[in-house]
Amino acid sequence: MNKAKKAAALFMTVLLLIPPMIPTGVIYAKSGQSPSEGMYHSLEELNGKTISMLTGAPFEELISSKIDDVKEFTYYQTMPDMMLGIRSGRTDAGFMNNAVAELAANKTPELEVFPESLGETAFGLAFAKGDDRCRIWQETYDNIPAETKEALWKKWTGADDSKKTVPEQDWPGNNGVVKVAACDALEPMSYLGQDKELLGLDIETILLIARELDVKVEFTPMDFAAVLSSIGAGKADIGCGSIVITDERKETMDFVEYQKALYVLIVRSEGSATGENTFLGGVRESFYKTFIREDRYRLFIEGILTTLIITFLSILFGTVLGFCIYMTCRKGGIISDKLSKFFVWLIQGMPAVVLLMILYYIIFGSTQISGTVVAVVAFTLVFGSGVFGMLKMGVGAVDKGQTEAALALGYGSTQSFFRVILPQALPHFLPSYKGEVVALIKATAVVGYIAVQDLTKMGDIVRGRTYEAFFPLIAVAVIYFILGGLLTFVVGRIERLINPRRRDRDHILKGIKEGGDRR
Repeated sequence: MNKAKKAAALFMTVLLLIPPMIPTGVIYAKSGQSPSEGMYHSLEELNGKTISMLTGAPFEELISSKIDDVKEFTYYQTMPDMMLGIRSGRTDAGFMNNAVAELAANKTPELEVFPESLGETAFGLAFAKGDDRCRIWQETYDNIPAETKEALWKKWTGADDSKKTVPEQDWPGNNGVVKVAACDALEPMSYLGQDKELLGLDIETILLIARELDVKVEFTPMDFAAVLSSIGAGKADIGCGSIVITDERKETMDFVEYQKALYVLIVRSEGSATGENTFLGGVRESFYKTFIREDRYRLFIEGILTTLIITFLSILFGTVLGFCIYMTCRKGGIISDKLSKFFVWLIQGMPAVVLLMILYYIIFGSTQISGTVVAVVAFTLVFGSGVFGMLKMGVGAVDKGQTEAALALGYGSTQSFFRVILPQALPHFLPSYKGEVVALIKATAVVGYIAVQDLTKMGDIVRGRTYEAFFPLIAVAVIYFILGGLLTFVVGRIERLINPRRRDRDHILKGIKEGGDRR
């Protein structure tokens, strides 16, 4: 880890030594400078424009009631993705609450809060419908002094990151434990800090209430779209992460109301230019924020380890599973043949992300199995179905006369398969096997949907803190290329080691020399 940090620091030093020569744009005015304005100034100007929101945010009717002719609604999985979409012009405005919008506008010169709000409601902590704890938590929150609540709001929506810490859970927790599903990329309400610790207004509010109730809190970071699903599936007792209360959500959940929320839009800025920026200067700053600040390179390292664990275990168990299924139905049989075909049809016909969510929220919904284990189970099934198909293809490519010859030489059925047929089948399906290995490591990029912090998810978390797309996405892509190349190399070495042309003749004929009936 120290070597990685030194390498990153060396690269930064090189960048800093390069003279900034290429002017690329302007820096827009912000607080303390001339005020900037957004591209749109009235709701009428947004007619015929594209409006975006987070996946799972049910606000189409509200927006349509304010803007007569919305061209299109688009949806993003994370807030940073939506910010990047606005900055790049892929969408015209993003719908969010005032806390997130104000912080984003303060951090990002290209963005401004739209001057008109679309309505108001309240932020809430979500509980399952009918959960009596919701009433108790609401009463406890209401007893917190108003000045404390106001200080929390100013602390988390302010620009001073040095103050943004949450209290330690130093109370005994005599009244049990609550499990909290928390969004991991919605600063300032709920997000991951430098040590993968959840921070934010929601997090500190929950801890303040928990202290008063003497209960411990277990937080699980995840995508916003998965938070409310976790409550419905019983995976968590409380959901948080900039959740605004709506009538539709009230139909299925109860909420602790803790702060007033405004519905706002954020748009691109037309601010006045105050100076020139440079290409290399921007690269240096982006690299620093992505990897060096708060030791964020460690997040990528942890994500790589999680991705490798899921991939390696899925390959191992999937290979065993596919082989066992093939051996079960190798000799035919109506029942085994039908079951194997159904298994392959079911798994291969379903998108991996859907399989993950079915396993996590439905099949294992009432258990406490971690998302990583569920991911291994899901990709074991996916890889196992592929191995089964490859074995059928490889064995089918071997002439049937080979089996007859092996039996004639005194081998039994099983020994004929392992000593004669399988070695000849391996060269036929190992190229496909290598392709499946590479496809698997890329397919694991969706495990963030079930609260697993893999490589892709760590890239999302970094983008959520920096609002930078270039280095987080390029870094993730390069790392996947490297991991795929390493796994392909390993499988290639195995392929050469088991090449039947390299086998010793005496080893092949060992069974014949020993004599006896192998049937």
